[in-house]
Amino acid sequence: MFLTRQYFAYSMSLMLMVSAYVPALGQTHTQAKSPQPAKLKSKIADNSNQQPAADDSTPLDQIKLESEETTGAIFKQADEIEVKAPLLKALIQVQAPISPYQMDADSARSISLKDVAETALSNNLDIKISNANKQTLRWQYWSSMGQFLPEITNAVMYQGIRGKYASPFGQVVPANSPYLVIPNAISCYFFKGGTILFGAMRAKHDYKASSWALKGTTNDILNDAAKLYYQLVLNNVLLQIRIKGVEIGESLLLRNNIMYENGANTKLDVMQARTQLSKDKQNLITQQIERRQSAIKLSTALNLDPSVDLLVQDSLVRKVRLVDPSLRINELIVIAAKNRPELKKYEELRLAAKDHVRVVRGNLFPSVQGTAGMAATGAKAVNASSGGASSASTGGISAGSFSTSSLVPTGSTGSSPKFTVAEIYQIGINVQWTLPGMGTVDAAKVESAKWEARRVQLEANEQLNKVYQEVRDAYLDSIKAESLIEETTSYVDSAREQLNVATIRLSEGVDTDLNAVIAQRDYVNALIDKANAIISFNTSQAKLLRAIGRISLDTLTRGVPVRD
Repeated sequence: MFLTRQYFAYSMSLMLMVSAYVPALGQTHTQAKSPQPAKLKSKIADNSNQQPAADDSTPLDQIKLESEETTGAIFKQADEIEVKAPLLKALIQVQAPISPYQMDADSARSISLKDVAETALSNNLDIKISNANKQTLRWQYWSSMGQFLPEITNAVMYQGIRGKYASPFGQVVPANSPYLVIPNAISCYFFKGGTILFGAMRAKHDYKASSWALKGTTNDILNDAAKLYYQLVLNNVLLQIRIKGVEIGESLLLRNNIMYENGANTKLDVMQARTQLSKDKQNLITQQIERRQSAIKLSTALNLDPSVDLLVQDSLVRKVRLVDPSLRINELIVIAAKNRPELKKYEELRLAAKDHVRVVRGNLFPSVQGTAGMAATGAKAVNASSGGASSASTGGISAGSFSTSSLVPTGSTGSSPKFTVAEIYQIGINVQWTLPGMGTVDAAKVESAKWEARRVQLEANEQLNKVYQEVRDAYLDSIKAESLIEETTSYVDSAREQLNVATIRLSEGVDTDLNAVIAQRDYVNALIDKANAIISFNTSQAKLLRAIGRISLDTLTRGVPVRD
């Protein structure tokens, strides 16, 4: 009689634990539910510390009570999961004295998908690096635009000169005076083979390409952030499922121990149940670590302190459609061709490469430069009178007003020299044509630039093919995930019913313990597959949104499908 009561208590507790996973799905097979006994209510829900009465309590009752308290992952609908934080006592202490949930974290904070997207846009290092590259090319573009303006040269040179100067005019002139030169000039290229114009156009296209590269990096980071967030959500759900798997395994082991003590089964049955429980505990420990690791990965992507654990703020996780299902694959490809920043970036790079060819070709042409300037000179000197210039005969050969047969001090007109400043003005035009290696050097550079432009064109074509592939892959992943949600719903229903039947048959002595263990394993796997299907659909929708170039903070979080 005692054994029969234990069988019945075990069967009821196991079925209650199973139905706690998927109450909404269970309604498709059960028309009415009996209310839970008052003593099985969650201590957290009613803030009560009362335990079942000693005379009514059994080990199975205790496991059943803990199962009710730790219910954290519930499939409310076919495409909805309600996630609650697990109780610490339901987890396994992997190392004292750290928390079995937060592990190495010092504190915790709640975070939603919108918080993740906003933090990624403001904190992510890849976005900041891409923006820094954009600003670099922006100022390089303005630098190239400055080459259209004239060049101004100003200088001041002051020297002390003492000694003699041998002039090429055949005159040795003593010098003993400070010398001041203040040159001022302005020059401008009238023609330089097009290097200035096309150089500015190339810099402009490079700057625009960096802007589109920043947009592409932003899209990638938003997609990665959403994927990491949903991975954290999935690990939270799987943690709850693993907890329930351990609880069911504990019930199976306890039932087998009771039957073994009463001679109703063998030691092999007990070992099988114990082996399954050990596997469930190993999976639970692994899942505890993976949940924490997923939080660290998300913190790193958001450039946050990894010592702060991240908790999922939204308790209800549902299937979220971000792209209108009425859009066909060809329409999605057209949208991607219009919006993908990678395609626009490579178009700008292609134009920049063509302008680079023109810049290199410009070195084969002459340059024309106009100059104008004024120089002020100062030294100890005297003003030369009209007849004061020195002249001497050199055997009938003269060199202007200088002669090699005399040595005349500078400015010797009979008066003492004083520091004098004089101005000289200059205006002119300079035509220069330089061909290194008789033009072969620049001609080879032109051919090299052409092949560089060809390479960029091929990379643009490659990127276009990659975009087409990404759109189709994301589209197919979305279809697969949505179909799996429907199929895993049937899988969960079947596995749950299989576990219920196996439990009843085992309690009535018409089935083996091994079948109950297999049914429990299948049921846990079914729940995991269903959770994976829902999360995979959400991540595939974000991936599809990124593939068509429409991912943003608004389209990712508002929950309204994109139609164009």
